[in-house]
Amino acid sequence: MLDFPDGRRVAKTLLGQCGRRKTLRTSLAGNWLASYFSVGDTILDCGCGYGRLLGELVKNGYHNAVGADFSDGMLRQCRQFTPHLTLVQADAETLPFSDDSFDAVLLFALLTSMPMENQQRALFSEVQRILRGAGLVYISDLLLNIDRRNVDRYERFAEQFGAYGIFQLPEGVRVRHHTEEWIRFLTAAFDCIAYERFTVKTMNGHSSAAFQYLGRLR
Repeated sequence: MLDFPDGRRVAKTLLGQCGRRKTLRTSLAGNWLASYFSVGDTILDCGCGYGRLLGELVKNGYHNAVGADFSDGMLRQCRQFTPHLTLVQADAETLPFSDDSFDAVLLFALLTSMPMENQQRALFSEVQRILRGAGLVYISDLLLNIDRRNVDRYERFAEQFGAYGIFQLPEGVRVRHHTEEWIRFLTAAFDCIAYERFTVKTMNGHSSAAFQYLGRLR
């Protein structure tokens, strides 16, 4: 496991598959931005939600940020917070950007809402395509937990969804908690710069293991 500096807590909102707004606490590490990003970088926040993370980027001087989200409702709210930024309605599996368009892509709490392996593979194929040479991917998401409540639902849904860690919430939303091995598989085209495990509050108020990853495209 690699060392990763502590980050600042920010809030980010997801729109679940059932169409309800879900809140998940994630981290934005300002020292990572200062160390590895340049203020002139073109940064894509993929799954930007209502724009909290974009707002944080702008406050820190990153004005070439672009937001993409599949939800028109989320983007309408986002425009109220960041009216001067480019916002695009898009499916993360088929991003409407040219090859080599971005210096960095942020995937904050996105993988958990795209739980199926084919979805996540398609996402990372697109990320690699739109990143410029030596571009950065910055991921923040949830890991597997070992408490009885989570293990029970991992086991209950493993056969139905074809992977341990994917489960369905009572309201019908499918989500995923990830193994570190799977994250290494998804990021095989990147060199890991930094990694951290920490604990976060989930969308339903429970504690969960979480991680952040920063990698550079080879």
